[in-house]
Amino acid sequence: MSSRSIRTIVIVTAVIVLAYWAVFAWMVYRSPLTYEAIDFDHDGSVSFNEADYASSFGMRTIYRDGEQCVEYFAEKDGAALKQVCTKKP
Repeated sequence: MSSRSIRTIVIVTAVIVLAYWAVFAWMVYRSPLTYEAIDFDHDGSVSFNEADYASSFGMRTIYRDGEQCVEYFAEKDGAALKQVCTKKP
């Protein structure tokens, strides 16, 4: 194997690894949850599947105790991820 082939393999591998981490970082950044909240199984780290689940979300308006709130929910199954309510003056 030539040094050019080895260099090509190393570069392609590095690009794939960087692309994986870039997609992972984008999904965590895009999520309305904090990094700690995305750790759904509480094992101390966020997996790619957890980041994917949290980054695919929708928003809906709900009312709780007379307050208007925005609820973020997982598009996969409709489960609530987070609620943000406006403070009353």
